[in-house]
Amino acid sequence: MSSKSIAGKSLGGGAWLGLAKLWFLVAGYGLNVALTHLIAEGTYGQYQTVARAVAIPNMVIIYTVMFAVSRPLSAEFADGVPNYAAIRRNGLRLAAVLGIAATGTMLLVAPVLAGWRNDDSLTAPLRVVAPISIIYALYAVNIGTLNATRRFSSQAMLDITMATLKSGFIALAAGLALGLTWIVAGFTAAAGSAFLLSLFLVARARPQTTPTTGAPPMAGFAAALILFTLVLNVLQSSDLLILSSFSTTAALKAETGYYSSAQLIAWVPYSLMNAVALVAFPLVASITESGDREQIKRYVRAAAMTAFTLLAFMSVVAAAAASEVQSLLFPSAYAAAAEHLQLLVFGFSGYSFANTVAWMCNSAGEKRAALAIVAVPLLTAIPLAFLLCPGQHAHGAAIAVVVAGGAASVAGLTALRYVFGVQPPWMHLLKLAAAVGAVFLLGAIVPVPTAGLIGKIAIVGKLSLLSATFIAVAFGTKAVTIAQLKALRRG
Repeated sequence: MSSKSIAGKSLGGGAWLGLAKLWFLVAGYGLNVALTHLIAEGTYGQYQTVARAVAIPNMVIIYTVMFAVSRPLSAEFADGVPNYAAIRRNGLRLAAVLGIAATGTMLLVAPVLAGWRNDDSLTAPLRVVAPISIIYALYAVNIGTLNATRRFSSQAMLDITMATLKSGFIALAAGLALGLTWIVAGFTAAAGSAFLLSLFLVARARPQTTPTTGAPPMAGFAAALILFTLVLNVLQSSDLLILSSFSTTAALKAETGYYSSAQLIAWVPYSLMNAVALVAFPLVASITESGDREQIKRYVRAAAMTAFTLLAFMSVVAAAAASEVQSLLFPSAYAAAAEHLQLLVFGFSGYSFANTVAWMCNSAGEKRAALAIVAVPLLTAIPLAFLLCPGQHAHGAAIAVVVAGGAASVAGLTALRYVFGVQPPWMHLLKLAAAVGAVFLLGAIVPVPTAGLIGKIAIVGKLSLLSATFIAVAFGTKAVTIAQLKALRRG
């Protein structure tokens, strides 16, 4: 295949996968906003608790299996994937082990988890979503296969289908007031439907190869990836899971629902920054392979500055208009979580920066450094949440996140210095601080109405004004320049 056709396929695949990721994000957030209008606050908090409980094992499984299958298949793509069948068999074995273990464990411990959260009614919903683990594991084998064989449009179709079915089934059950068990059953039904479609797409994509028995083992690579993704996913859900364990009254359960709505907004920068990480780590890997240390330093420094800039921009706009953002997206009662949003958005942005640096470390072969970076905020957030939540409940959880986010940023900056030899960009951070200060000041002195259609329009206008202010100050102080953007693009 010519270099032009490879480039064209890569660009086309990137467009397809980018569209799928955007749709997944929009559908997910749209569903959660809809649920706050369709079900009671306490039920919404319960839904988030169940969703987060299964997200930890499921995300670990799907990323581990997907990359464990995609990596060896991709390595053989130029040779026609001679070990296609053998690699997929290994992947299915790995999927079966991880999926059955996770599903069986959830079925057994569902009553224990429900009791820990002081809510026995969660037992049935937790058991209904337990099969998702084995479905996701098998689904991940097919996703990894499509990715490795350059069937990007099919991979994107699966992601879009999964997001659409999940949102549709769950929203339908909520709209019909069928109860929490039926609501989360929509998730299980969506996963099963997407898996059936993946079987059809993989059958169409099967290459014509001669079977061999030389498939590389997956266990070592999978074990390292399991540990890393496990820490990442526990970090993402620990605050809400700990908070829900202290929600012993109807009022505290409602507060947990409000908190989870703020958490959803605060996760937007993290979710969008995953795209930066996905772009950065293969580029770092290719540059590392060349052995050009100075080029690595230039690219990593540019990537870190870009991450800081984007995170500062998204975080401060949300924080400076926290009350308005809550009112724009959720029922009026959810405005009670505005103060939590201000803390959470900065804490999760710290997580995001650490995640970006950790993936670059993984790309450079520094797996221990990558694990250490994400372990620092986890080991900070969990004890703090257990310490603060009994007395301060949701506010205590938010404080734990923002402190852990600060620790994550320090860990990321430390890794830049000792892994890549990149000094922290202090002057760049000072310039960004000026932009952050300007946005906060403007947010405080420009109140807007929040009720009715006029209020919604006014809120959008305020968010636009705050965004324009940050951009103006960032370019005015040269925190961001066209030259920097071009340098990052070139690597």
